[in-house]
Order: sequence, then structure tokens, then C-alpha cells
Amino acid sequence: MSRGSVRNEVRRRLPRIVINITVAFLFWIISQIGPIFVKGLVIPGINMPPPFDTVSSILGLTATLIAMVFFVRAISDILFFVDLSAEIIVRSLGIKERRPLKRIARDLTYIILTLLLATAASPILSSIPQIGGYLMAIVSLVALGFFLILIYDIGKVIHEVLHEKTRRIADWISGLLEDRENWNADRNLREKGRGE
Repeated sequence: MSRGSVRNEVRRRLPRIVINITVAFLFWIISQIGPIFVKGLVIPGINMPPPFDTVSSILGLTATLIAMVFFVRAISDILFFVDLSAEIIVRSLGIKERRPLKRIARDLTYIILTLLLATAASPILSSIPQIGGYLMAIVSLVALGFFLILIYDIGKVIHEVLHEKTRRIADWISGLLEDRENWNADRNLREKGRGE
């Protein structure tokens, strides 16, 4: 993706993320506070099992579902930024290979190194008085972040390879079907020519 197209995607997606998360948060607040105003109010004529027989439960459930819809819409745009961040971090680690197996091997190497460094650092950091626990938590979170980014990159590479392979198989099958249709059409024309 070129720098200009990335800039355009950021300009398009960032406002949508802010709006969707804001609306999701507002509906979540409604789902928490709204039922207080209609607490204990039973819906007449509807035989629903408790807790779905009150206005407060219906209001809370509806508002929660709407909040989830807006949050899911935000996630689809957030994944673009996750993908972009993973690409930037992976490139800064020196992983630029286009060959999938080499890139996956490099990612796995970095995962192993991250785990080894975090494991080796934990006894040293835990021995530091007063701040040892905080330092261990920071190292653990950083290691987890690297692990998740590298796993995400491996998943993305595998997805791209599978997408390309399945596209080639689909092209091959459609080519075979087209060849068969052309062969059948030619045979029908030849048979018509003989009949005349």
C-alpha cells in the first residue's frame, strides 16, 4: 500500500472509529443507567420468563445489543490500524522478506528470542526491591505485545498464501470448465456440419 493510500485510509477510518466507539459507549451507558428509571415496571400482556418480563431488562438488553453493533463496526476499522502497526513493527525488526516460509521462520525466531529474554529477565527484575514486581509486569506486557504482533504477522502471511493458492486452484478449475465447454461446443458444431 502506498503512502498516499495509507494516509487516505487513515483519514477515512479514524473518524469512523471515534464515532462508532462513542455511540457504542453512549448506548452502553444507556444500558446501565436507563433501566434504573423503569425498574420493576412489568410489561402487561407479555408472558415472558423473568428477567425478560420487565421494561428495564428489555431496555438494557436492547441498548447493549445496539452498543455491540457499533463496537463491531469500530473493530472492522481498528483491524486496519492493527495491520498497519504490525507491518511497521515487523519491518522495524528487519522482517521484509516476501517469501512466506522465510518470513514465518523469522517471526518464529523473534518469538523464541522474546520468550527467552522475558524468562531470563524475570528473576533479575523480581529481585529488585519495591519496583521489581512492576518491572516484571512491564516486561511481561511488552513480551506479550511482541508475541501477539508476530503471531498476527504469521497468520497474515498464511492467509495471503492460502488466498493465493485457492485463487490459482479456482482459476485452474474454471479454465478446465471453459476448455470443456469449448470442446463440447466445437463437437456440436462438427456434428451439425456432418448432419448437413
